[in-house]
Amino acid sequence: MSPPTRRLARRRFVYLGVVRLLIVGFAYSIHIARYLQLLPVSEWDVHLFASEGSSTYPELPSEVTLHLPDPKPYAERVEELAHLIAALRPDVVHSHEIQHAGALVARARRHSGPPRPPWFVTSWGSDIFWFGRDPFFRRTIRDVLTNCDYYGADCHRDVGLARAFGLQGQVIGVWPVPGGIDAAHATSLRTPGPTSARRAIAVKGRVSNIGQGLVAFAAVERCADLLTGWEVGAYLVSPDLGKRYEALAARSGFSYTDVSQIPQSGPLTGEHDQVLALHGRARVSLALNRSDGNSLSFLEAITMGAFPVQSSSCCGAEYVPQGRGALYVPATDAAAVAMALRRALTDDALVDAGAELNARIVAEHFDRDRIREQVVAVYEGIVADSARAAA
Repeated sequence: MSPPTRRLARRRFVYLGVVRLLIVGFAYSIHIARYLQLLPVSEWDVHLFASEGSSTYPELPSEVTLHLPDPKPYAERVEELAHLIAALRPDVVHSHEIQHAGALVARARRHSGPPRPPWFVTSWGSDIFWFGRDPFFRRTIRDVLTNCDYYGADCHRDVGLARAFGLQGQVIGVWPVPGGIDAAHATSLRTPGPTSARRAIAVKGRVSNIGQGLVAFAAVERCADLLTGWEVGAYLVSPDLGKRYEALAARSGFSYTDVSQIPQSGPLTGEHDQVLALHGRARVSLALNRSDGNSLSFLEAITMGAFPVQSSSCCGAEYVPQGRGALYVPATDAAAVAMALRRALTDDALVDAGAELNARIVAEHFDRDRIREQVVAVYEGIVADSARAAA
């Protein structure tokens, strides 16, 4: 029988003491930076061990103690993490992501004897859904999930996948990896008025084995007859793809913006704010990945009033229904994507009703203040469980 999901969002454990927390994850990731911003870092003793590389995202909270190993063989990084766990004796070790952070903690625990601190694993959107198809990664996934004590998922889909991979620990929460959306700040960057009045498209431009920025471009190209006088704004776009957008813009009469090239000034204090502002003036947000979870681009779009045309690999449909708040499409089918994009560009009633529905969904499920309470309660619950077990 599968272990039940523990629902802690409405409950607050009281732990009389400072929580010493060791997070293992990508120190260079905006997702980790935004997650750490949820925590009471000025009250707790929070440490971050870099699971890969030694660079950091600029918005990491200054109160967090960083452990950035110099580039070294993987086995030495495992040994360094094992020594750190033994020296810190954290109340909780939390690996953020499975392939790097989870694998490191699994191996480090084998290097250290008891008592071992509780191990909490959070999977990211592609950790199981995508990498679980590969025999090489399946071994790591199973090793992590059969040995961790607690598990949190990016979306509900991944809870079932984790159990199929042998998860034995307690499922204690489902929330977006970065910790949701600061709705008050985001909406301050939103263009007033109905979504149907907007004349811009936001496009995710990433091109990789997973990111299908080229398919998104092909769909925009097929709809270019509708875009004269519009803006097409891209983020995470490569220079080569940016040049293709510039050439298409010159032929089709729309303007092209790469938000990474906009000077950082005024109320928009960073590239993430520029991306939010792009969604906030866009009628449609187009983002395609062959694998995804609770996609950050999707959450940004529904917060900012843009109507998502999103790859069906994401978990958006767990909250936002197909054909009402979003259109979900196969990530590699340019014709199907173009058909959905054309509908979103021409159906005013669809995008306006979608914006109204999505605003309610964001407030109910994705606001950062709600998720902050849930996350803090999760850690306090783990510490309380550990204290009871040791008594």
